[in-house]
Amino acid sequence: MVYRVILIGNGEYRKTLYRCKTIEGVYKHYHSLKEENKVLYPRKFINSNGIKRVKYEICVSKVTEDTDEFRTLRDDYGKIYTEKPLGDWTILASDEYLVEETFWIFGFNPKGIRPNISEIVKRLMVGAYSKKMVKQVIIVHNKVLIYNENQFDMVICKNLEDAQRLHHTLAKIAKKQKIKSVLFMGTAGAAMIGRMYDIIHKETGWPYTKIRRTSTRP
Repeated sequence: MVYRVILIGNGEYRKTLYRCKTIEGVYKHYHSLKEENKVLYPRKFINSNGIKRVKYEICVSKVTEDTDEFRTLRDDYGKIYTEKPLGDWTILASDEYLVEETFWIFGFNPKGIRPNISEIVKRLMVGAYSKKMVKQVIIVHNKVLIYNENQFDMVICKNLEDAQRLHHTLAKIAKKQKIKSVLFMGTAGAAMIGRMYDIIHKETGWPYTKIRRTSTRP
């Protein structure tokens, strides 16, 4: 018998994190992975046939046998149900698991190089303690801009909610670090959106049709 620790997202298999031939060994590794699950900024959405909210779980599994008894669980609405096998695997235990979010930052290959939030914070901090270098952070649809006359950084998030969460997280970090030279402007309104389009177009060369997109959905 092969036991596995697997990662699932929204109930679908993602990858195998560990496998062994003893149930004691698999549970030991399962608990170890849960304890080590330290994430700076957890992923909340995925782009899979559209932008979807995601919930990850770490599970202990085994190959399904006729004598297996499946778990009785309660769904998000409080309804009790009997869990079905995941393919030909029986789930023995599961728990929530956080996955580190990575970002498409303008200038990086979005498929090859996707930094985590540490890189964005690093860019936010450039000249942040200089009173003469005020910069703004503003949301334009699914994009978060960090800019002034000397700097332009743009993070392309999956949707508006994702961009707002990043903006608010950066604002909390700046407040904690007592940075007063960064202005957090929130979501660009109707009076400002046209000017922001022009800034993005000037800095990136993107066509306006691309700039106006509100998500990374294909």
